[in-house]
Amino acid sequence: MNGAAARLTLRLNRFEFVTFGLLLVVAIIGSVLAAAHIASLAPPAACFGPFMESRPASCDDASRGFYDALSTFGGPLNMALVFLPFAAGLFLGVPIVGREIERGTTRLAWSLAPSRWRWYLARLLPALALVAVLSFLAGYAADRMLAAAEPGLDVEAAFEGFGLRGVVLASRAVFVFTIGVAVGAIVGRLLPAIIITAIVAAVGIAGGTQVHHRILAGEVVPVAQDAFRRGDLWMDTRFQLPDGSLVGWDHFTDSDPYDQFGVSRYPEFTMVVPGERYRLVETREGLVLAAASLGALLIGGFVVARRRPG
Repeated sequence: MNGAAARLTLRLNRFEFVTFGLLLVVAIIGSVLAAAHIASLAPPAACFGPFMESRPASCDDASRGFYDALSTFGGPLNMALVFLPFAAGLFLGVPIVGREIERGTTRLAWSLAPSRWRWYLARLLPALALVAVLSFLAGYAADRMLAAAEPGLDVEAAFEGFGLRGVVLASRAVFVFTIGVAVGAIVGRLLPAIIITAIVAAVGIAGGTQVHHRILAGEVVPVAQDAFRRGDLWMDTRFQLPDGSLVGWDHFTDSDPYDQFGVSRYPEFTMVVPGERYRLVETREGLVLAAASLGALLIGGFVVARRRPG
């Protein structure tokens, strides 16, 4: 891909590039600055103790400033960091091929281009780079916001906010973009392609989340309830029978595992995926989404190579 082709792509999609580029940059910078501000207001660790009577009297004022800043900046900025990458993927992906087919400019372009695959990549790569880079930065900013909102939480080893921050957020935004490219090439009309892309991407992400949850269910480890740690991913609660086996609620069809005072008759265990596995799980989902994204781009390229112009 040469510079002239890249400039042409940027010119054809100038409005989308500028709009989403500026919005994401503002949201990313604002989130990083807000996270630093919120973190600076975090109360001492003693203020997060489990018993109110054990907290120092100074915690009230410290906590008030912290939670005021969190409610002012945290909610809106987190929504922007999640919404904008997906919107950018949708509204930048679909027009890459779909707009030119709808306008009929592909008749001349494909007749002059030495290779339709080269034409396809020349229009695809600049937008893909923009979505990938800005979505990754948005995921990083979301990590910083979570770290500021949850003092003491190691976001590198915690499942809180999984899928809405870090690499997985960026991978999902890129996945939406690639689905948009493929659907735009197939449908050839912007509005129907945008609607179909939104539906396909939503179903794909929701279905992938369910499959991933089942995989994680096979990777759980039992821990005593008082050993559950922040950052662990809760999956289920089990009861240990006298023979040492762990059973769930479905085992007690004709009995109650709790006595009349609400005390468990059996030792209880929490089935969790340890927070230390977060990066591994994040990387695995990112790779799966990357493979799905590559498949979508190949479908789009195949359609471009085979489709009649116009």
